[in-house]
Amino acid sequence: MLTAPKPPDQGARANLWLGILLIALAALSWSTAGLFPRIVSTDVFTTLFWRSTLGGASVLLAQAVFNKRGEWSSLWRLTRAEWLMSIASSGAMVCFIAAFFFTSVADVVFIYSAFPILTLLLSALLLRTAVGRMDVLCTLTVIIGMGVIVWGQTSLHSLLGAGLSLTATLLFALITIGIKRYPQAEMVKVTYVGAFIAALAMAPFSNFGTTSTHDLLWLWLYGFLNVAVGFGLYLLGVRRIKAVLASLVCMIEIPLAPLWVYALFGEQVSQQSLLGGGVIVSAVLVNVALHRH
Repeated sequence: MLTAPKPPDQGARANLWLGILLIALAALSWSTAGLFPRIVSTDVFTTLFWRSTLGGASVLLAQAVFNKRGEWSSLWRLTRAEWLMSIASSGAMVCFIAAFFFTSVADVVFIYSAFPILTLLLSALLLRTAVGRMDVLCTLTVIIGMGVIVWGQTSLHSLLGAGLSLTATLLFALITIGIKRYPQAEMVKVTYVGAFIAALAMAPFSNFGTTSTHDLLWLWLYGFLNVAVGFGLYLLGVRRIKAVLASLVCMIEIPLAPLWVYALFGEQVSQQSLLGGGVIVSAVLVNVALHRH
């Protein structure tokens, strides 16, 4: 007796595309990260302190409002894995934002293009995950795009910024792997605890006396948009799709970030950089369109 073919799992397909959408919106939010250091007049430590404090407070407030348990103590009760990811999150935030003060937005995000390959390698090493041909092909394409972009742009002047960006990229990849390794971890807690850890680390070096109301308003928006909105959307999305696919979708941030600062501040982006960014975006779109899992 012949049986009809099994229809595709519409629920799984919808969940996949929802995850892709959430990650894409998070990347759009993060692509504005380089704008704020050029708007405010505060130094790197003060900027990091207020961004982390105000961003973490926004996430904590939302968590407190929707806390079903009604226990304030539960907001600070973290597992060992959650504490480790919080520390990694704080380091990633500090390194990534600080890098904008030492080198151009383009240089920071171009180095961040290594995120997919680091996530791919760490996922295979730590989670023993299978690596598909499409994942490998798109990741190699992303690397080619990164090579086109960074060719001739590195210098001793931007060495510190490059090192900070690379460190942030590695930590972000580890966080992505941690989310997959510990699916029960409450990542909202990781977000605001990580932000507060970063704020505490920056507090001794910050200059609070000269922070204007204008700067505080921009820094609150910085924290809310990049921490609350960006990390919130990312953490919701990454649970729904493969770690490598999540990292590839995040690559839409790469061409967008330099374009924002060029449009608003005239920070130049070479044709070579735009070409590489186009290659990266193409790889992301192909991977999303042809993904089967």
